[in-house]
Amino acid sequence: MLNRSFIFAKGMTEEVERVLWSKGLTSWELLRKHSGDAAEIMGQSRAHKLVDAVTEAQGALERKDLAWFRTTWPDRELWRLWQGFSDLTRIALVDIETTGLTPGYDQITVIGLADGKQARVFVSGRPMAGDEVLEKFKEAIKSYDLIVTFNGANFDIPFIEKQFRDTSFRFEQPHLDLLWPARSLGLNGGLKDMEKQIGITRPADIKEMRGLEAIQLWGAWKNGDQAAYTRLTTYCKADCVNLKDFADHVYKKKWEKIYTPYAKDVDFDAIKGQQLTLF
Repeated sequence: MLNRSFIFAKGMTEEVERVLWSKGLTSWELLRKHSGDAAEIMGQSRAHKLVDAVTEAQGALERKDLAWFRTTWPDRELWRLWQGFSDLTRIALVDIETTGLTPGYDQITVIGLADGKQARVFVSGRPMAGDEVLEKFKEAIKSYDLIVTFNGANFDIPFIEKQFRDTSFRFEQPHLDLLWPARSLGLNGGLKDMEKQIGITRPADIKEMRGLEAIQLWGAWKNGDQAAYTRLTTYCKADCVNLKDFADHVYKKKWEKIYTPYAKDVDFDAIKGQQLTLF
């Protein structure tokens, strides 16, 4: 979906993007090759600007210019980066557990981080063997191209940045918050509720857990309960790992809703022969 998108271009609307798709201009390559067809739809000046925008986006993708995508790609359309932007091993699936709901006042207890290879936790204080101290998250996250969360725009991201505010930490990557595209598909409730609605299951021992219990487990761990620690970190890892299947579902359904009904394959060469670009 990434290289089929034009929505990032200045002045582009969903309606015009759909018309372009319906005329067979379903990729950046086809747009550049048959820009004259785009000019018939948009006018030559706007089509010229769109070709320039697509060329800029292609360059940003090739050089992995994360700042470009973070600042230029519309937030509501970041779901389109789930496939085609980066390998899964370089996509960070992130979730946090905290002592409460107020960033800057309450504290992070655990940060979970999963990708295509492993799931890790970074724990406040002294983690158990095999886990990492909270501070190491700042360095670990640098190796990723895309951050994926559920409700992270309102919760996880500001919490993490305020947790590490003394070091002026900021996320440099674009951030896909799955809450908003999921709601646009009619899913409701929190992550666990939505998982049930689409058939994602969790291990029996944690499938009914919620955030309040995570707070209680942290308190038990602070009093020396190692079983509470294991349950808490297992829960946090599951929140991260399940984001992969959840993102796959959201991406597929958004594709079917936004792109499939409008896109048409057009054999431009068969219709009018090899066409040179106007620009």
